[in-house]
Amino acid sequence: MSCCEAVATFHVSPAGDDAAPGTREAPFASVQRARDAVRALGEPSQRSGPVRVWLRGGKYYLPEPLVLTAADSGTGTAPVIYTACPGEEPVLSGGCPITGWQPHQGAILAAELPDARGGKWPFRQLFCNGRRQVRARWPKADPRDPLAGGWALMEGPAAPGATDAFVYRPGTFRHTWARPTEVEVVYWAGSGGWGSRAPIRTHDPGRRLIRLAHSGWQFDVPGWYLSVPFAADNRFYVENALEELTEPGEWCFDSEEGRLFFWPPATAEASAEVVVPRLSSLIELRGTRWITLAGITFTETADGDNLHREGVEGAGAMQPRPGWRYCGEAVLLRDAEHCAVQQCRFESVGGNAVYLDGACRRNRIAGNQVARSGANGICLLGSRLRHPFANRVTANHIHDGGQLNKYTAGIFCGVSDANWIANNRLERLPHHAINLGNNPWGRNRVEFNVIRWVDQETADSAAINCWMEEPPERNSARCGHLIRGNWIADVYGCEVIDGRVQRSQRLPTSGIYLDNYSSNCTVSGNVIVRCTHAGILVHGGRNNIIEDNIVVDCAASLRFQDYVSGMEYWQPMRGFMTGNVVQRNISYHGRRPGVALSLHAFDERVLAWCDHNLFCGPDADAAAVELVDSGRTISLAKWRRHGHDAASVVADPGFVDPDRDDFRLRPGSPALLLGFRPAEAALAQQRCRQTPAELLRAEAV
Repeated sequence: MSCCEAVATFHVSPAGDDAAPGTREAPFASVQRARDAVRALGEPSQRSGPVRVWLRGGKYYLPEPLVLTAADSGTGTAPVIYTACPGEEPVLSGGCPITGWQPHQGAILAAELPDARGGKWPFRQLFCNGRRQVRARWPKADPRDPLAGGWALMEGPAAPGATDAFVYRPGTFRHTWARPTEVEVVYWAGSGGWGSRAPIRTHDPGRRLIRLAHSGWQFDVPGWYLSVPFAADNRFYVENALEELTEPGEWCFDSEEGRLFFWPPATAEASAEVVVPRLSSLIELRGTRWITLAGITFTETADGDNLHREGVEGAGAMQPRPGWRYCGEAVLLRDAEHCAVQQCRFESVGGNAVYLDGACRRNRIAGNQVARSGANGICLLGSRLRHPFANRVTANHIHDGGQLNKYTAGIFCGVSDANWIANNRLERLPHHAINLGNNPWGRNRVEFNVIRWVDQETADSAAINCWMEEPPERNSARCGHLIRGNWIADVYGCEVIDGRVQRSQRLPTSGIYLDNYSSNCTVSGNVIVRCTHAGILVHGGRNNIIEDNIVVDCAASLRFQDYVSGMEYWQPMRGFMTGNVVQRNISYHGRRPGVALSLHAFDERVLAWCDHNLFCGPDADAAAVELVDSGRTISLAKWRRHGHDAASVVADPGFVDPDRDDFRLRPGSPALLLGFRPAEAALAQQRCRQTPAELLRAEAV
């Protein structure tokens, strides 16, 4: 028997019967029954080939997560494969269909959920025919500009420094709410870059004062994660007030009474399926080996607060908090090895799509589509003792994530090591595309990813971000990541300007951000286009190598800064930023003004070597370097007196077509004469023009 020929096959269908034999003609009804049938085959090491579980098309409402343990494992020559039947789409749902609708008022319907009374079944989502509907809100979202439209503005904090109470502007609301404690506020605090949400504790319409049940979670002091105070013109909206349920497609839920209200969209037929989430997880691989999930759609899982799982390290501000509720994930891998999640679809899951937790080793997450997730796309986090190692996260298309929680990423890593994150396409995300987390102990490889339109709703962020602030010890080892050949474009979000919310070209968002003492990283061959802050930003780190990058129309092509070492907690790290190498980079300003190099808290030890770079722009020679401390720019000639860029040139790099974002170099480019190595940047340029399917084929090669 061939190693590819299955020794056993089982079939599952929503129209099946768990008392049936699980054949094509008489399939099981549940994946749990199929799991038990696989387990009954006996010891995996005795099997001579794969075991396949074929899932027929249709929707499976799971009563509980499918948990696979070591007893359900396969082997290298005899894996266990749960896969879609060819040409069919099995959908695993974490939701519960709602029936028994009765007229409430006008077109609004109501349904009783007795199991949910008293807040026993919290949820922030409702789906109609598989599409997430709008939780009743005010102001209404603007479909023409969902990022910058549909906001109210605060007058200011209720008291100086308040983090849980604010005063809103006169005339903000049209209605008085009968049950304000059922209402939730979604808001951006401080400088407008920190997004959070919290229920209302009290509402005083006369004083225009809203007091929240708890503060937000973002940080403002290095070493501790604290709440950011409210400020004048902070933007917000409210959700889940029955009085604001005024349009088709809106819904709200009275958790105390267990009553659900819904105005079906005009396109919904009388038999439309209405679902609310019940499960926070659909499939869990716990201690398994050689299991594959392929071609399956996961949807309608529960949501939660903006934090990560218990027991992980490196999550930064998303560490667990008492009384907060973790959002869950559609697929969990914990201590799993040689498993695969491939060519699956994660549609509108409420929390994370895939989570690798603990000692996950040599797993493959490839070719999946993650669309409209409530939180992160793919996560890899563990502890210093047990963490994800040598996993492949490749050729996934992750887009429109962070629908409910904003401090999230398309791919989020914490403490992890030797993972390969490559050939993914990440688009339209509120925060980071790839966050390597607070991880001084691991070295991950991030290469040839395509990233566009990210950091749309938050600040102090980047398309690719990492930090190494822990432990705060001057001589502690830091591994450093490899970040090469990525295509990054259009990194900017929204802020309040002149009294209204609009897309901003000023927010501090960067292409690649080596934050808080990130060190020993290699950043090479990336193409970074149109970032509001810096193309590449180094914050306090040492011995980073930055070479062969093309940075276009960023406020600063490269920036070094240290805003934390002067604070008490970080004083042992003062002067840590040394030994960085900058060579053979192209700094190009064609349509937007900027500088090639911006330096904050600069001394001669910050750069060990800076040379053979090319500068191009209207003021590239006269204003090449910005000295932030002195508030001035200096010419390239004056910069050379510091012993740097002696061989660098001011010249047109000879891009093929910069107006069409084609930054390939023509033969004879002066950058090539400087020794610029074009291979990685050229491959990044090629990747940005490939479809997700083509990226998958490229990854296979």
